Amino acid sequence: MKSTHRLGMGLLAIAAAAGLWATFMRLSQGMMLTNLTSNMAWGMWVAFYIYCIGLSAGSFLMSTLVYVFGMHRFERMGRIALLSALFALLGGLVFVWIDLGHPWRFYKVFTGWQVSSVLAWESLLYIFYIVIICAELWFLMRCDLARQRDDSHGPRRIFYSVAALGWRCPEKPEEREACHVRGMRGVTILGVIGIPIAIGVHGGTGALFAVVAAKPYWFSGLFPIIFLVSALVSGCGLMLFLYSFFGQRDEGFRDMLAGLRSFLIIFIGIDVLLFTSDLLVSNYSAIPGHTEVWRAVIFGHYWYVFWLGQLGLAWLLPVLITSLPATRGDSRWLGGAGACVVAGIVAVRLNLVIPAYLHEQLPGLADSLPDARSAYAYFPSAIEILSTAGLLSLLVLAFIAAWNLLPMFDVTRTSLTIDGNTRGEV
Repeated sequence: MKSTHRLGMGLLAIAAAAGLWATFMRLSQGMMLTNLTSNMAWGMWVAFYIYCIGLSAGSFLMSTLVYVFGMHRFERMGRIALLSALFALLGGLVFVWIDLGHPWRFYKVFTGWQVSSVLAWESLLYIFYIVIICAELWFLMRCDLARQRDDSHGPRRIFYSVAALGWRCPEKPEEREACHVRGMRGVTILGVIGIPIAIGVHGGTGALFAVVAAKPYWFSGLFPIIFLVSALVSGCGLMLFLYSFFGQRDEGFRDMLAGLRSFLIIFIGIDVLLFTSDLLVSNYSAIPGHTEVWRAVIFGHYWYVFWLGQLGLAWLLPVLITSLPATRGDSRWLGGAGACVVAGIVAVRLNLVIPAYLHEQLPGLADSLPDARSAYAYFPSAIEILSTAGLLSLLVLAFIAAWNLLPMFDVTRTSLTIDGNTRGEV
């Protein structure tokens, strides 16, 4: 097991190093290293931008099951969900940053504020969203961080001192529990505020696409809703994967997996319903701008992205695994179902972004602009693929480091019986 772990970490480190090199090449030489064209302005990086933002929003909304809606059976995944939301958001911001024509001018979205710009409001929501996630994590972890600070030496003590922000946890169990209750009240308030912000973060990302009237495939009021539901699918799948393999195997382990399994089936069902509705309505209209894009998605050159990735990995296989009696009770199978969702949603995002650019705005436009820089075709370049894989590997390594450093499960507070009498320290 240790050798497998070292091998996995080594491969991630190599991929991350290669990705950083590819990212440096892109930043130093510009967009000429990509296969993007004047008519294919968004590609793999934008697809992974909305992929990461969806993982983040979905993970955050899963945490609200505990801290806002009081479903305490899911409490063990609360910190995992929030940490995942934070790192996925940071990953999404990196992907959209390297996709900018002038990435070093990103700050101009704030200094040149445009009230009518969806992107401007979306950028502001990202800041509020990061603050809320970090504040929730601090309220949840502050006593554990203070304890680890007091038990550590050297660099770790410095890290925990900074993370704890000078917090001193009460010594007496009853005082500690009262402190915990006050902290949870703060987390609940932040969670309530965070729900519309998380919806705005990913629904707003969907709105960035939906307001592009020149792309009929996107131009729909349903598009932001599809983004949100897809985010819930990916967030729930990520939680199922992480908790199945790395969660606390206590008396509530099976119960929580069963709950996540049920939520995943429901979310996938809603996602398929919205997808089918959009597909049928768009094709019933018989408008070329709609039907040709759908034909490209389902029967085009990259048909396998839809049939194998979206339909197979993201929807059918996870539903089968979580429904069949032989597999739905096995944590390894359930973790595999979650992994299928996390991988399959990549196909969903690719099918959302790229096909819309394959349709000519005017018939014959591709023939009148034969230059390769104006082509209506796209496959990511080696630099795009390498940077994407490397940045994802770096994100995973950073998440693993944070998981190992931070207290992902509550270890210091006292627990109470139903009638409120103190039982002692956990």
